[in-house]
Amino acid sequence: RKSQPAPKTILLDHFGIPKAGKTATTVEIERPFKRSKFNIFCPPETAELAEIRNKSSDDPVVFQARHLTAVQDYVMNYSRSRDFHIVQLSRGFIDMLAWYEKGARDGLYSKTHHESVQNIVYEFLRRNLVDAFVFFTCRPEVALEREYKSAVTQTRGSRMNETFLQDVIDVYEKVLLDVERNVPGLPIFRIDTSDIMGGPGETAREVLRLILPTICRRFGVSMGSLLPHSPTLIAKQASSVPYFEEQLKLRGHPSLHTIEALGFVPLGVAEQEDIYLNPYPEKADSDGFFDEIIRLRKERDVWKFIHKGRQNDRIFSHRRPLSIDVDADDVASIRDRYPELLTLKKTRRCFQATIVPASDTWFTLHLDDIEGLGQFAELRARGSSESTHTEELLHFAKQLGFALTDVIEGSYLAIALKNKK
Repeated sequence: RKSQPAPKTILLDHFGIPKAGKTATTVEIERPFKRSKFNIFCPPETAELAEIRNKSSDDPVVFQARHLTAVQDYVMNYSRSRDFHIVQLSRGFIDMLAWYEKGARDGLYSKTHHESVQNIVYEFLRRNLVDAFVFFTCRPEVALEREYKSAVTQTRGSRMNETFLQDVIDVYEKVLLDVERNVPGLPIFRIDTSDIMGGPGETAREVLRLILPTICRRFGVSMGSLLPHSPTLIAKQASSVPYFEEQLKLRGHPSLHTIEALGFVPLGVAEQEDIYLNPYPEKADSDGFFDEIIRLRKERDVWKFIHKGRQNDRIFSHRRPLSIDVDADDVASIRDRYPELLTLKKTRRCFQATIVPASDTWFTLHLDDIEGLGQFAELRARGSSESTHTEELLHFAKQLGFALTDVIEGSYLAIALKNKK
């Protein structure tokens, strides 16, 4: 309501060197938020404002002050807004500091004027109105290649050349050091796009991966409320998990006597309800997209959102898992976001053991009774790029009385969908 204070907007400030991908990435950053019904806005750069483009003064002090005034107006008016959830500024306060630093080096501004502007900007930065700053950079040779890749003969220009780009990078580095010294602790993220192969879309996902935890903390939002709404962010987060699940799935149950004789200790029994969701509703099952699994699991009164990446081994899975606690409101929102594939209810008995008592490698055994599917056993361990446990898992399976014909490929979802067909 107009009688109430406007809520805090998520305010992002993007800046950086030419051809680092800032503008194209800004467009891509909008997409996941718009899909989740956020009102997101990117006002024009100050250089695009008509009153500034129509250069009415040759005085550099006056001309640059108009840019600074426009940035101040953006920050003051868009840091709180009734119209937008998120505002992305392009070339805000830190970029202004870079322009003044460059102008001072070129003799356009006196030392006194330069310092007075710095102090004004620092004071605004201390107001903590901007929620994240992203500095886009790349190597000069990469910027030149992007600028002139479609040119037949030209490889550099009078302004766009190695010397100019290195000067710009030096200015930004000086400004960022001054900012850290005068306003320590600002949420400034640096992203070098030189070697990002996926273009603006991949750069946008990397930016979001960097800034979202900070934004969530500032607004008191759990990652469980946000992360499940974007399959690309989920996959990106899961890719950073330092281990993968090694899993051998088998049909049937061994005897409890055999389990105990091998040194497995019972951990308990759980009743679980798994709601499998379709992360890519536009894709058909035949496309193999169900190989990437997302599901909601209810155990007692606790809900978890679970993501498992695509399997890298047909027999032993090698999926990277990601599990997030979610509350009832999150569950309703997630179920609205993704179509449901099916629900499986199971009773799971859990056991744990080590092959060598002094080893820190634990192996788990799950005995699952699944409604409509039957009885299964799962042997699991944690693998990494340094070590895998194929031989141990096969050893355990043989000792438990299983044969190779008992080994099953695929997830419970894949088995259930096959049975359904």
